[in-house]
Amino acid sequence: MEKAKRKEMEFQIRRTEILNQAEKIFASKGFYIATMAEIADASGFAIGTLYHFFEGKENLYTTMVSEKLDMMYSEIRDAVNMADNAVDKIEKLVRSHFCFVENNIDFCNLFIRGEGATLSKGKTILRDKMNADYLNHIGFIEEIMRLGIKTNSLKVTQPRMMAFALSGVIRSFIFGWLLTNQDHPLCDKVDCVLEIFLKGASAEVRQ
Repeated sequence: MEKAKRKEMEFQIRRTEILNQAEKIFASKGFYIATMAEIADASGFAIGTLYHFFEGKENLYTTMVSEKLDMMYSEIRDAVNMADNAVDKIEKLVRSHFCFVENNIDFCNLFIRGEGATLSKGKTILRDKMNADYLNHIGFIEEIMRLGIKTNSLKVTQPRMMAFALSGVIRSFIFGWLLTNQDHPLCDKVDCVLEIFLKGASAEVRQ
């Protein structure tokens, strides 16, 4: 039993190292130029070892993207669930999004470049999963909006559209930051996002 646990632990450690090195190499060289041999060498394993963990480069790429996004959504939910009221939850939501991007710049830049957009075998499965996960995330944000409406922290309007709107603002700030030279931390923009979303861009309060 103990031997089996140790073997499983070693398996997961090797798998994690391969995924970490794959992320770095895909980010620096691009999906099409990167090779399994390079990833194996960076991971410290023989190339045959990689094929014990992943079917090939495309499977390795899609697995890396899928698991990284799972981690992002999990971290965001954990942060949001620590807050009690809707406004604090929105602040935690924005900040955790931005913190993830700051800590995973290489990974996020893959999306800017559109790497792997034309994958064949795993494309549909990954795309469908990403779409489903995003809509599930929108549902999570929608519940925050419903809480805000219920507690009179937010005005009465369509909570799902509010969720899409906030997600859109967050994404715009992220892409804008990634496309620039990133002189300032992305998290410095949290208050700006809250100002725009919670108070709007109007110069005057409409009666």
